[in-house]
Amino acid sequence: MSFLRPDLADLPAYRRPPEPPTGLRLHMNEAGSDWPAEAREALLARLRDMPFHLYPERQEELTERLRKRVGAPEGGLLLGPSSGALLDLVAMAGLSFGDTVAIPDPGFSLYPMLVRRNGGQVRKVPQGTDFPLEPWFEALDCRQIWLTLPNNPTGAWVSPEELEPLLAAAAARPVPPLLVMDEAYAEFAPATHRLAVDRYPNVVLLRTFSKALASASWRLGYLLGDPALVSKLATLQLPYSIPAASLEALDVALDFAPAFEPAVRALPERRDRLVASLPLHHAAPSAGNFIHVTPDPSDALEAEGIKVRRLPGTGAARLTIGTEADTTRVATTLGATLPQPAPRPRRRLLVLDIDGVLIDADRSFMEAVARALAECRPALPWSDGAYRAFKRLGGYNNDFRLAAGALALAEVHGDVDLRPVIEAADGRGFPELDARMEALEPPAQILVQKHYVDTIRLERPLATLADLQATGWELAVLTGRPPEELDLAWKVLGFSLPAVCDAAPHLRKPEPAGLLQLADAFRAEEIVFAGDTVDDARCLRAAADLKPEVAWRFAALGPDRDHFAAAGDVQFETLRALLPMLNQELP
Repeated sequence: MSFLRPDLADLPAYRRPPEPPTGLRLHMNEAGSDWPAEAREALLARLRDMPFHLYPERQEELTERLRKRVGAPEGGLLLGPSSGALLDLVAMAGLSFGDTVAIPDPGFSLYPMLVRRNGGQVRKVPQGTDFPLEPWFEALDCRQIWLTLPNNPTGAWVSPEELEPLLAAAAARPVPPLLVMDEAYAEFAPATHRLAVDRYPNVVLLRTFSKALASASWRLGYLLGDPALVSKLATLQLPYSIPAASLEALDVALDFAPAFEPAVRALPERRDRLVASLPLHHAAPSAGNFIHVTPDPSDALEAEGIKVRRLPGTGAARLTIGTEADTTRVATTLGATLPQPAPRPRRRLLVLDIDGVLIDADRSFMEAVARALAECRPALPWSDGAYRAFKRLGGYNNDFRLAAGALALAEVHGDVDLRPVIEAADGRGFPELDARMEALEPPAQILVQKHYVDTIRLERPLATLADLQATGWELAVLTGRPPEELDLAWKVLGFSLPAVCDAAPHLRKPEPAGLLQLADAFRAEEIVFAGDTVDDARCLRAAADLKPEVAWRFAALGPDRDHFAAAGDVQFETLRALLPMLNQELP
């Protein structure tokens, strides 16, 4: 008699291939170094005072801290006891008996067990040492699709631009599959897929702290996704499933996040040096903290006391990139000479607002708002001065909200010149009217957009793509435009860039979520945000507080820049004046 489900009778346990009992650990994709000394001491001090007899109560608080740091909406992040445990939760919540899950082959050896223990069936998608996307289109009929980017054990990776057609095809299906992106190694890749989560409600993204924050022993991970889905997953999570010590470790690691960065930033260059130096072995292109090596070098490395992950039946092994000394030892054992480290260029990102920065749209938007107000409140006197006063006030970067704000004020003050009323509210805004403005915004949006169809002809670009590319910086856009008006902006400009727009409340400036998402997506170390409003400036300052390991700088542009620029900002009349200065020492 068995007390187990019949379908679990032949489920093999998760086991690693045989390995030597001791040796340099380059077989587990762990961080090469332990925590920075100051972070370790801070955590030990916490643990000394931690009450061992109480349940861990800090999960909600740390979830909120992490949510703000990664730019997720409220309810859009779930903290869990490892990314594997969260993937198990996704499978348990989403799979009915017999549902199929597409996984990469080769792929993470834990996946088949997670699928089967939750009643699902595995469909392996052949990948080799690359990550071809064509086979994934044929797997879109599966209930769930698990993509590992970079893939484990090969390190293969595809860019967000390359993946976009697959995401769009999945979302367009009558019943879209849940697309799970496992980004356990994202910090070592050229970019991340962070922006996909807010664009597609059928996409969830998994991250771990084991690699970039050198915290494998604390077993922590997080999931990002649509709040409606994440909230359901949260209800299925066992209470108090994360130990108090792990929560304290996360809190301290986030406090010291800048101290972990140098080791993470240095690894890809070291990885690539090792790959290029191997005379007798081939390593597939990798975007992870490991390489996939053929022919299998395990015997030679183990003979020198170096443990690597054997990949039985493939003639290959997976080798973790350790410290500089570890990597030199590997290279020497395999008959190579590891070149000296090369100077590493910083990852620099120029983020651009659209209106007033990339496009001269003042006349167009002012005209659209004026016509909308004249249509629904003909007796209300309106002026460009009132429009600009709203912009200076902050919180009205979005013109739909600005028009709604004017209508709400008119309901209170009547059909009078609102400019003095708006200017008198400088520093506090109109919190007492927030609910009314929120109610008025949808009809205001319809009216403004109706007139914007005509006024867009007044817009003109302020820079070309060649102007921007000449800087050598990576480029992205953060705009208060809604998605449909962002599309119109690309038509005015004649080119498009990776962008975050006002598609949800958490992405509305001065909220910093958009900037934080772009920092993550580009793995940026240095960001200059060129904006022309007080909301742009506030957005950058909030992002800098939440992610201090990035070097942030605000470039205040336009005729109103004196009203919102602060000490440490750079100021220029136009974007064209800023661009040549980016590669010089900014004042």
